[in-house]
This record gives sequence, structure tokens and C-alpha cells, in this order.
Amino acid sequence: MPRGRILFVDDNFICSLENCEFLREEGFSVLPVYSAPAAVEHINRHQVLAALVTDIDLGPGDDGFDVARFARAAHPDLPVVFISGTAAGRHAAEGVGGSEFVAKPCHPQQVVDALSRVMHAYAA
Repeated sequence: MPRGRILFVDDNFICSLENCEFLREEGFSVLPVYSAPAAVEHINRHQVLAALVTDIDLGPGDDGFDVARFARAAHPDLPVVFISGTAAGRHAAEGVGGSEFVAKPCHPQQVVDALSRVMHAYAA
């Protein structure tokens, strides 16, 4: 049974590939993008999204926090999961409300578990 479309933002191709494949196996439709501008472009298309998963460190320019704020401005109830190997301490101060954080390296099941929690919270 389909569980909704996830916008997955990560500039690490291998990490994105592994996580997106696992999410697909769990029944999600996944749209991978590799930069903040690409994520903003997809959000601007007003496609229905079930959730956003974004790395925080996306290279030069906007980061995952910026992507999440932009996404929430367009979709106020959008569930958000942040993933990062370096920015755990910044999540509480810069992350959007009701979001979850998963530290890299992580098993894709941790991302699925975090998604389930935030999606359940916003569905309630």
C-alpha cells in the first residue's frame, strides 16, 4: 500500500541512493534531489508531499534548515526529518517545529522510524 511521496534532499549520492531505495521498499514514493535549489524547485511545483527528509549540510548556499523553512511556508503541516553527520547540536535551535533529527551515519530504518513518528504526529 503506498504511503505517500517523500522529497528526499541529500547532496551525498550514495547516502541518498541507499535511503531512497529502502524507503521505496517500505512503500513510499520517493523523489530524490541533491541540492537546496532543486528541492525549492520541486516545492514550488506544489506537488502533494507526504513528508520532507533533508540533510542539513547541502554544500554552498542554502542548507537543509532553509529548505525545511521554505517547505513549511508552502505546506505548514508538512512532516520533516533532518539527517546530518555534523549538525545535531543545531537542530533544536534551527530546525522547524515538530521535526525529528537522525544522526549520520544511520541505518535507513532509523529514517523510516523518524518519518513514521512525524507523519503520525501531523495526522493526529
